[in-house]
Amino acid sequence: MLTSDLIASGDETRALRDAYCSGAACVVNTFRAKLLHKKMSLALLSDDRYAELYSAAERETIAQHVPWTRKVRAGPTLRRGEEIADLVEYVADHKDDLVLKPNDEFGGKGVVLGWTVDQHEWEQDVEVACTQSYVVQERVPVPRAEFPVSLDGVHFLDFSVDTDPYLFDGRVGGCLTRVSSSALLNVTAGAGSVVPIYLLDGPRS
Repeated sequence: MLTSDLIASGDETRALRDAYCSGAACVVNTFRAKLLHKKMSLALLSDDRYAELYSAAERETIAQHVPWTRKVRAGPTLRRGEEIADLVEYVADHKDDLVLKPNDEFGGKGVVLGWTVDQHEWEQDVEVACTQSYVVQERVPVPRAEFPVSLDGVHFLDFSVDTDPYLFDGRVGGCLTRVSSSALLNVTAGAGSVVPIYLLDGPRS
């Protein structure tokens, strides 16, 4: 259950919420994890206005691993050092390398991949994003690989691959791997699957 669903359910889950707040119940993940569910957190990391909050090493790591992300709103900004006079106009004119995402949704709901829609539809989506809480992100390359699929025999098909590590106390303790035949790599959206992943040791001397 999502934190937002738990809170919205009112009296039905009040006992659990009260137990959590009093320390009588252990909830995994904690309600604080909700902040990481917000897409806007990536804008806080990649926006140059907040660069002074991070050390030089942290800024370098952010640049390497966090896609350029901004809240969709009119006004100037920067993209990789490039000055943008108005973000909304820029987004409308660069659909082929941008993605629109609702700030607080999951399962691929509301996500628009600019390169998969025509210009008119993209501009309409940008208008919607301006009236709600949305972020825009740069397109990043997604690895692809062949996987065996049982369909009237075994066939090898090409899928996009997404691997998401689980962190426990700052250490990697496993990962979730998803594969999808569509550009939107999300299991809930209906075109993907969660698959097991194995770490294999090489030959030992």
